[in-house]
Amino acid sequence: MPVETLSKGDKKAQFLVTDSHFSMLNALRRAIITNVKTMAIDDVTIYTNTSSMYDEILANRLGLIPLKTIPELEKSKKEVVFSLKEIGPKVVHSGDLKSSDPDIVPVYDNMVLVSLKIGESIDLEAKAKFGDGSEHTKFTPAHVFYHFYPKIEITKENVKNAAQIAEKCPVNILEADGGKLSVKKGQISRCILCKACEEFAGEDIIKISSDNKKIIFEIESWGQLSLKQIIDEAFDSLKEEAEAIKDRITK
Repeated sequence: MPVETLSKGDKKAQFLVTDSHFSMLNALRRAIITNVKTMAIDDVTIYTNTSSMYDEILANRLGLIPLKTIPELEKSKKEVVFSLKEIGPKVVHSGDLKSSDPDIVPVYDNMVLVSLKIGESIDLEAKAKFGDGSEHTKFTPAHVFYHFYPKIEITKENVKNAAQIAEKCPVNILEADGGKLSVKKGQISRCILCKACEEFAGEDIIKISSDNKKIIFEIESWGQLSLKQIIDEAFDSLKEEAEAIKDRITK
């Protein structure tokens, strides 16, 4: 199963997988979404909240803040507690949370929690714990998906309305040079198979399809864990599940 890295950043990567069935990649996708453990706020005690936001909504917002996660802490069962005490007028952000562990903090410090008017205040305590996506989506470490590799066939060398066809592409991978329509160099993998260009121009000019022997696998981390940590833990969980099935079958 050859794998080629098409692009890779700190939190986002795109891979081209060849000669693999999509069920294999779907298993990895599901393992990432449901099996990889991260930390998230799960228990909130609100002592004071005179803002216009209901306690339940505020607690929900706190739970959805991605927290930097250290997997080794799960074994130690160390409790991480956040405190928040603010008085308006002020826009309260995730970065205003005070953590009992300097290593476990919000990934993004600019997430808006609530806007306090003059005289309004908030005083609360929030506890974070480990969990996975099978318990709640707030523990999911990444957005992950896959699709077949695009095939774009331009059947005519000179197209009367080439510029208009190129403008129909929502991801801007088509270009027109006079009457010549073409795909920008190295950009074909960005095609989302929407067929907007084909519907506008017709199949006799441009035809969009997919190569079922090639699959593009994309992952974007929310920041709790690195891409390598996420993928390694997902594969480890799949291995454990496979061993469990093997043991049941062979007994």
